[in-house]
Amino acid sequence: MSSAVELETDRRPARRILLIGDHSVSRASLARRLEPRVDRLAEVATSEEALRCLRAERFDLVIASDEPGSGGGIESLESMRLHWPQVARVLISAGDDPATARDAVNRAGACYWLRHPLSDATLDELFASLAPEEQRSAQAKPLAGMLGESPAMRRLFDLVLRVARTDSSVLVLGETGTGKDLIGRAIHDASPRAARPWCAVNSAAFPETLLESELFGHRRGSFTGATSNSPGLFEEAAGGTLFLDEVAEMPLSMQAKLLRFLQTGEIRAVGSASTRIVDVRLVAATNKQLEREIARGAFREDLYYRLAVIPIEVPPLRARMEDVPLLARHFAGRVSARWRKQKCELDSAAIDRLLGYRWPGNVRELENVIERAVALCASDVIRADDIP
Repeated sequence: MSSAVELETDRRPARRILLIGDHSVSRASLARRLEPRVDRLAEVATSEEALRCLRAERFDLVIASDEPGSGGGIESLESMRLHWPQVARVLISAGDDPATARDAVNRAGACYWLRHPLSDATLDELFASLAPEEQRSAQAKPLAGMLGESPAMRRLFDLVLRVARTDSSVLVLGETGTGKDLIGRAIHDASPRAARPWCAVNSAAFPETLLESELFGHRRGSFTGATSNSPGLFEEAAGGTLFLDEVAEMPLSMQAKLLRFLQTGEIRAVGSASTRIVDVRLVAATNKQLEREIARGAFREDLYYRLAVIPIEVPPLRARMEDVPLLARHFAGRVSARWRKQKCELDSAAIDRLLGYRWPGNVRELENVIERAVALCASDVIRADDIP
């Protein structure tokens, strides 16, 4: 069992547990070992009883125990993941069948798959590992745009929350389509600057002269078409956060102006003879390896060190394949709602097909594939044939 990340907050194990098991003797045996570790323990035999319990009260963790030949644990967890996604889920089963582990993660969205019999050490590790889930659910709003249950994403969520408490510049690194903009927004939303402006700009979307005006503003008459004074994004983001995407595409002359801001906090509008100080946190992002750009003279080394006070690397989707089913179901639900269609689900063959692909375009490519599948599927179930 992989261990979860640790947040710099008080650790507290999950306290309200729902235990599902259709074998009363083994369920009772497990319950006796769980009771000293929890505040509230409810036992049920079927998924129908479990759903009634979840409707009636709050639970932090659901543990489904599969007896040999039963196979009901995965079905129990799968039936509740859509309506109670915030509740952590654990499947305990006998044997070493890798298909069971895969189904536990893909179909049921289980945080962990454990094997009978459980040792006390395993139970202690389970509760210690799941404790941060409670803190993260309390922080769900700032991270609402980010989805993932894999160890890589848990580490990323933890780092985002830590970084958000600081005021340092951040450099977000990652391949195209990994969601670097979501990381920047999550840092802002979880920071003390959350109530202040969030501004974002793609550095590659403007020619050099227009990018300078976009960032720093301009004064009337400073260039053809400048008929009035205009503030730039640095001024508009005062007190908040400015997100600079594709920062590696910024010309060297603009890099020098950005470096001056990071060194002094000052900006100068195009056509102005004076400078002004602005209070802005800078988060930059790139899909390029800046060390290579520095080596070929395309990026300033001093700017790199100013930006990368805290570097954050977003993992590619192929490095967190266990998140693919979660993301696919999320996108299917969102697209269905946008098009006012009955919510489309994905069958197990469709999930297997998604898991058999390497996703060079990352999360953005997955979202496009699911949107196409929702558009073309003939029913409310997306099947493997609906996946290109």
